[in-house]
Amino acid sequence: MMKRLYQILLAVLLFSNGCFITKEYPVEYDYNFLGDFNNYKSFDFFITPQNFPDSQNELVKSTIKNHLELLGYEYDPEEPSFYVNYFYYGDSLKYRGYDQPKMQDFVLFKNKKEKEREEYENKDLNITNGTLVINFTESSNYSMIWQGYTTDLYSENIFDDPRKVRVAILSILNNYAYLPSDGKNN
Repeated sequence: MMKRLYQILLAVLLFSNGCFITKEYPVEYDYNFLGDFNNYKSFDFFITPQNFPDSQNELVKSTIKNHLELLGYEYDPEEPSFYVNYFYYGDSLKYRGYDQPKMQDFVLFKNKKEKEREEYENKDLNITNGTLVINFTESSNYSMIWQGYTTDLYSENIFDDPRKVRVAILSILNNYAYLPSDGKNN
């Protein structure tokens, strides 16, 4: 019954994204090979200084919150499984990411021993204009479990248009490929 509800919600999410996203932004993402994704059921936000106006900060936060709740995660400021942080960096930078298998293939179909043997392959990125980053950090040990970022698309200020902000956020979050466990199958 719960799986069916998740499938319906996911279909609604994909359909609703199609209604207002004409084009997703290019996204890169990295994840922790040893992340215990079966145990992440709730989230909260890190409180960090932001470099955009409060109204846009609220838009970013509410878009992320709504998306994660739609996936089945619970917003729980008291006992989160992971923290969400986001920021925008407007200048050029050199950024280190990783060449990794697709998250959904790796997390869902590799056993623990295979995950422990996996090695990270560095991938250096030269980013010329602006980067929006969203990352998830495990609450128990503060290790990064997932990070998505979209870059080189901000020659104009996306924060002037709420639709562009939502498109950028959803472009990133659509690459997070794990639904929380309902506790029955895992």
